[in-house]
Amino acid sequence: MFNARKDIYIMAKVTGPLYSMSASGKLADAMVYFGWKGVNVVRGWVKPANPQSSAQGNQRIVVGGTGRSVGEIKPSMAFAQQLIDLSLIPGGQTKQSFMVKYIIDHYINNATNYATQLALCTGHTAYTSFGALADTLGVVEFDLSYAGNAPYDKALGLFLIARTAIALSFVGTPYDTALSSWTSTEVLEMGADFTAV
Repeated sequence: MFNARKDIYIMAKVTGPLYSMSASGKLADAMVYFGWKGVNVVRGWVKPANPQSSAQGNQRIVVGGTGRSVGEIKPSMAFAQQLIDLSLIPGGQTKQSFMVKYIIDHYINNATNYATQLALCTGHTAYTSFGALADTLGVVEFDLSYAGNAPYDKALGLFLIARTAIALSFVGTPYDTALSSWTSTEVLEMGADFTAV
């Protein structure tokens, strides 16, 4: 189906696109073939928008920085086993998606809360220990040039993981100590949970 007007995009049902039983992908910069609700369809191609606005950058810093930190919790680690033992991960979610969603929803869901948590982290007495653990695990600072937020400090993700573990009632040390009282000892104990089973 052809359309003379460029401002209208028509979605058409296709039973045998391009003389095949199915098709997917883009044909030049004109049409896109894909499956939708079990039906093969084709529509006009629309160039994706990536405005790189300050608000978009802020959101990407929060999700990207948190995701990179949480990604260091491997399934074979004692930390991940606590999530399983305490039945904390809802059905249909992965450890990664659960932890990222929990941290964002509870601690850094807007720019003000992000700035507050970053200040708590960088002002914490064990800040350098969180940073050293981040170095050991390969976690780095995350930043985008178009974001309005401060960069996601490499220690922030681990600080928020510790805060989350305490809030979720993880068992044993160091999670039985208030985060405000953590020293390098507690950070090292959490670090051991990232390497041990």
